[in-house]
Amino acid sequence: MKHYICPKCRGYLSVDNEIIFITKTNNHDTAMVLLSAELGNYEFRKNSNVNFEPGDHVNFICPLCYENLNAEDVDQNLAKVIMVEEDGTEVNVLFSKIVGEKCTYSIHEKGIKAFGDDADKYISKL
Repeated sequence: MKHYICPKCRGYLSVDNEIIFITKTNNHDTAMVLLSAELGNYEFRKNSNVNFEPGDHVNFICPLCYENLNAEDVDQNLAKVIMVEEDGTEVNVLFSKIVGEKCTYSIHEKGIKAFGDDADKYISKL
């Protein structure tokens, strides 16, 4: 089974097939969010009292070390985690922080794989 870890503290972020984050929207709403661990699957769970609107910028924060997971070296609209493959290989995973924008990238020594309808948006920056 693949695991996801924080690039800052290297703590485990995934449980079963979900990745757990603290999120904070541009409206300052804060909530725990569970994203699907399957690359290209944009389903997520959150508290029903928190509203995400299309176009909202959502910051993803490690629930263990409380560091912001921005992929600042690539683009302010992307977040970064590390996926650990079953054989121990580590893959950088970047994904959009914009609600409704579907783009995810796995970056490793073999190259880049892009997922989602909006994957072309940031590919030139990778």
